[in-house]
Amino acid sequence: MYKSTYEALKEGQGTWLKTNFHTHAGICIEGQCGIHPLDDVVEAYKKAGCKVLAISNHNRYIPQAKEYDNISILDAVEYSANPHMLLIGVREFHDVPHQEAIDRAVAAGGFVILCHPNWQYNGYFPNSLIDSLKGYTGIEIFNGECWNDKGSGLALDTWDHVLSQGKRTWGFGNDDFHYYHHTNLAYNMIYAKSGRYEDIKEAVSNGCFYVSTGVALKEYALEGEELFVKGGYFQETYVNCFEYKFTGVQGRVLYKTEGDSARFRIPDGEPYVRVEVTADYGAKMYLQPVFLGNNL
Repeated sequence: MYKSTYEALKEGQGTWLKTNFHTHAGICIEGQCGIHPLDDVVEAYKKAGCKVLAISNHNRYIPQAKEYDNISILDAVEYSANPHMLLIGVREFHDVPHQEAIDRAVAAGGFVILCHPNWQYNGYFPNSLIDSLKGYTGIEIFNGECWNDKGSGLALDTWDHVLSQGKRTWGFGNDDFHYYHHTNLAYNMIYAKSGRYEDIKEAVSNGCFYVSTGVALKEYALEGEELFVKGGYFQETYVNCFEYKFTGVQGRVLYKTEGDSARFRIPDGEPYVRVEVTADYGAKMYLQPVFLGNNL
């Protein structure tokens, strides 16, 4: 029996919230955290339709100076003892080994995202270290800023490496905002009861979100071994043709097709299947995997 992370959609008691967890702003050092004032950065994200924003400066917490309308600001710190991690829902940085930093964040009620595994070079966050860690929630599979640093912001190879070991690990997409041209490069669409941290954490923990660079999820269903996905756009358009790719263990492509939707019967015994949807102009949507048996 396969299990989906999107069961909450059937209940219809949530709403889709556009979210960026990797944002540098406020009292920063140029070249390290960006230089733009917090208020201005928040306004830029509000204009981009963002409903939840984490301010995650390097090794420091920037307090929220005021309440903002129509957007939730989450506490966060980017742990920057190489390789980097996002500590979401916490206000403290401790210069300790990675596993201890994860343990402290989780004990404080936060969750952890491993940052840009292929930043600057392939394996910046090496698989050997990832394999030794536990307690983190997911991995940045798409980081919009990394290509500016001569590296790759894509880390599907790392994600498949971890998933193939049977680890329930979610994929995240973030801007890694330092400057205004980094806005709206990638985001997480989270199905949550509200933008309050507790509701965001619950939805994220359950994997009830997807990564987008412009493609929206319109329909989703898992019935037994049959998976149905329909992509679309966030704006009204007549365009309705997408590429659908279903990927299994070790990144093996199981099925690929084009159309307005896709239906796929999962092969017997496949440990997980994840779906990637691509628009005609290259925009993407990455869904969280469905897992076999008790892996979810």
